[in-house]
Amino acid sequence: MHIRPTAPCAIALMVCFACATHAAGPVSKPEALRVGYERCLTASGGVTPAMQDCIDAEYAYQDRRLNQVYRRLIARLPKAEATRLRERQRAWIGQRDRHCNPGAAPGQGQLLDADGCQVRKTAERAAQLQAQLERAR
Repeated sequence: MHIRPTAPCAIALMVCFACATHAAGPVSKPEALRVGYERCLTASGGVTPAMQDCIDAEYAYQDRRLNQVYRRLIARLPKAEATRLRERQRAWIGQRDRHCNPGAAPGQGQLLDADGCQVRKTAERAAQLQAQLERAR
């Protein structure tokens, strides 16, 4: 079953998502989120399932990117530093999950905001680790 919000509802959801995206703070590097992600969200027309598809695709990309950079960085660091990074990464996951929590009884808007938050935070972390990897070379 697809939920097709009315035009005013769709516009409100897009505005809500855009505000949440900007309110969550800047991304560490402008290239952290792909241009295609914003295009996808715009093309969704505010239709929740289409927006969710965009979010899911970008999250999958950013999560892969984060894991690849993390593995390369861990392999490059001395054992003690790698252990500290592992601990910091576990702590970061908890912080991201708490920060992006949609609340106890979320509606569609809160769920989209929470998922978008996960995308942004994951992209930011991947960019941070990428910068650390580049400094470690």
